Amino acid sequence: IRVYTRSHKDMGVCESVASVVKDEVCLSKLPRTLEEHLAEDEDGKLDVVDVILPPGAEPGAIVQILISDGRLAEVTVPEGAKPGDAIEAKVPRISKQSRWASLHDAFQYLDPSQTGFITDHARFAEVASQLAGMDGNESSVWSTLDQDGNGCVNWPEFVEWAEAHHVSLPMGMSESGDDKIAFPSTWRGPTDDPKWIKREDITDSTHFMELDDLIQKTYKNVWTRDRKATGVNKVPKGYELIKAERCENFKDWRRYYMKRHQLAHACSQKEGFIQRQALTGQASGICTRQHLRRYCNEWLLFHGTSKKAADSILSGAGDFVISLAGSATGTLYGKGTYFAESITKADEYAKVDDDLCCVLVCRVIGGHVLYNDEVTPNPDELQRRCISGEHHSIIGDREKCRNTFKEYVIFDADQVYVEYALYYKRQYG
Repeated sequence: IRVYTRSHKDMGVCESVASVVKDEVCLSKLPRTLEEHLAEDEDGKLDVVDVILPPGAEPGAIVQILISDGRLAEVTVPEGAKPGDAIEAKVPRISKQSRWASLHDAFQYLDPSQTGFITDHARFAEVASQLAGMDGNESSVWSTLDQDGNGCVNWPEFVEWAEAHHVSLPMGMSESGDDKIAFPSTWRGPTDDPKWIKREDITDSTHFMELDDLIQKTYKNVWTRDRKATGVNKVPKGYELIKAERCENFKDWRRYYMKRHQLAHACSQKEGFIQRQALTGQASGICTRQHLRRYCNEWLLFHGTSKKAADSILSGAGDFVISLAGSATGTLYGKGTYFAESITKADEYAKVDDDLCCVLVCRVIGGHVLYNDEVTPNPDELQRRCISGEHHSIIGDREKCRNTFKEYVIFDADQVYVEYALYYKRQYG
């Protein structure tokens, strides 16, 4: 029997824990999150508060909500809940004075040899416990920091972690170099050559099958009028992946990395920010390989194109937006660059060359998404709200209003990094 001496009147329960636990019949009188209340009260690191779900909050989404004292509560919307409902959320308790005056001070503690990198799991677990109220084994706590899985973390990545977990310390003066960037765990080239551009075939069978799984998991047997542009006015029965290329472009990655860092910071401060899952997230293998940042809505998305345009982009000769924006897309949600979460939608814009079609698979940072499910949206207003910085991207939910596909739209080229070009055949049999 666990004895809890504080009154439960504020929880709507008059009995003490001891008296309730003795009688199993009375367990239904306990609030759903009583054990959470007990745990949080005992270790003193989290508070449980009631919050109102904002517009656009759907079951399964992760939402940030500003509470009255200025703290941000992060909550996963439960099944059956809808905007306007009150649910419980946990927020870090306002802690005692930190032993570090700034994030830079904490980073120096984590990097005593001044290598520019954090590698000590135990020391980070100590810092994470004090700054963010994190408990658990060292490995699980470390995984929240080392998003790329390469075993070492630089200054920008540490700041990104702190912002994602609402650490309220000032950044401080960094001698580590704020302009340093971290590279994906899949990066094979040099990390100090601004002219580095490389494209290579995917020959590893596991990697190739992960990309094939991305195609299979996002297939939908749905027709739209844009299908006519392919020359065959019916939806293929499937797609066969023949060849896959990956790209490394130092200049583009640096721009993308810095933009992601900027939007991750913005999202950490946004009330009403919602983590939105793209259909491509069902292909867990390739998404895990890419270590996508859910806390700033980083997705893998498709963009149908031609082999010529793909060659230009992967060689570094062409610019993504100049080459593709508006060339095969509409302006339903503004004059941005359009992406698809379904291979079937992207395939409507793919061009056949030597019996093969081509789509690009891109990292896209959605940031604070402007969600729209109107049949006839106002493109000028939607575009204005994104360009002004109020939002960072648009999801046009044609799946909801027209039973077709979601469309993803961005207005800044730095929010896109091309990871792969996939070459495939349409199957009509």
